[in-house]
Amino acid sequence: MQVRPLLINAAVGALAAIAAGCATTAQAPPSKTNLDNLTKVENLPGKPACFWKSSFQGDWTVLNDSTLIMHAPLPKDAYVIKLFEPVFSLSFKEGLGLEDREHTGQICNNGDDYLLVPGWQPPQVPIVAVHALTMAEQDQLLQAAGKPVPHPHPTAQPAQPKN
Repeated sequence: MQVRPLLINAAVGALAAIAAGCATTAQAPPSKTNLDNLTKVENLPGKPACFWKSSFQGDWTVLNDSTLIMHAPLPKDAYVIKLFEPVFSLSFKEGLGLEDREHTGQICNNGDDYLLVPGWQPPQVPIVAVHALTMAEQDQLLQAAGKPVPHPHPTAQPAQPKN
């Protein structure tokens, strides 16, 4: 009996089992097409809204080069912001600002406000949409962008019978 062919067959079988196990546990990568579709101005989730500029404390998440989620004032108060043009280094910026052109103190969906991006030319990037998000809408955008989702939705628990 030859031992070498048996060892080779055993090794190949073990590698195949490991590869199959990895393939079944790996998550599918986020769909760029889905994110691109969700971040088109006409498809943005949420409702057109405004938030107080003074409420923005520097908490944001970049979804892509022209879309971000801002929180103002609390993490539960999320707004998706769509920019007029992409800012290719947006995810590497350490500080962003806001400017309301009408000096009302609010950043709104009316297209009159700007995101201030240090080091970008011009530093004022027009905001074309501001939508208030529910937690589920925020989670949907984060998941499509491949970002961590802070509000995992619990699976539905069966109702407990009453005694």
